[in-house]
Amino acid sequence: MRIEFGGGELFDELRPLWEALFDHHVSVGAAGLATIPREQSWPLRAAHYERIFAGHPWAGVWLARGDDASGSGADRPIGYALAFETELDFRAATVLETLSLLPEARGTGAGSELMRLVFEEAAGRGAELGIIDVMGGNDRAKALYLRSGHLPYSETWMRSTPPAQEPGAGRVTFLDGSLVKLAARSGFDLEFLPGPDDTWVSPDRLALLTPVEAESAWTIRELELLFAALQSSGLWTILVEIPVPPRAAPLREALAAAGFRLALERLVRQLAG
Repeated sequence: MRIEFGGGELFDELRPLWEALFDHHVSVGAAGLATIPREQSWPLRAAHYERIFAGHPWAGVWLARGDDASGSGADRPIGYALAFETELDFRAATVLETLSLLPEARGTGAGSELMRLVFEEAAGRGAELGIIDVMGGNDRAKALYLRSGHLPYSETWMRSTPPAQEPGAGRVTFLDGSLVKLAARSGFDLEFLPGPDDTWVSPDRLALLTPVEAESAWTIRELELLFAALQSSGLWTILVEIPVPPRAAPLREALAAAGFRLALERLVRQLAG
């Protein structure tokens, strides 16, 4: 195996590797949420990568190449890592956005080597933290990250319920500013994310809610009033980011009762200085 480092010029080689990860996510249940057709996923993922490279001060791709199963010695892509620079809790951080391997390359140590290179390079640039988001239910990947020294940091719960009627038909639409104020009155910060998602069924924009005080007690009725306003405005995919247990227990229970699923778990590790 050899590993090549680069940027957007490597995107064209990533599609089969991303689709292998998409297939794996579907095989482990996709966190119990509806997924889009496989052929629609890569164009959305590629657009996501373009936004990452355009919107962050640094981003990079590590592409692993190795022999194919025929033993012909062909130097084909077998896996990749994509990472970018950001900030978390006012500290320099690097997010390992994607780590994907072809099925036959899993368990060979290639994933651990890609992860090592990403965070070794990050530490060399002065990053203090390494971040990985893992899909809920992807226990094998989570175990790998925990063994590498990552610790649970936060959870993102998600509900995606397409409207039963055409958008705007008999619905009250709220302006973005009004939704932000409504969310604030309910105890949340609201952020709008670009969509559709590259794995789950979702609209062109998503709503991300973060509680101002994670230990506050919300009733399902209070939450549903906010969720209904978002949904009526076309934001029918809602994500709520909360701290890991034991914190935010009342909100976690309310979200589960409202039909949300644990979509992503964020893991964080301290990088060597």
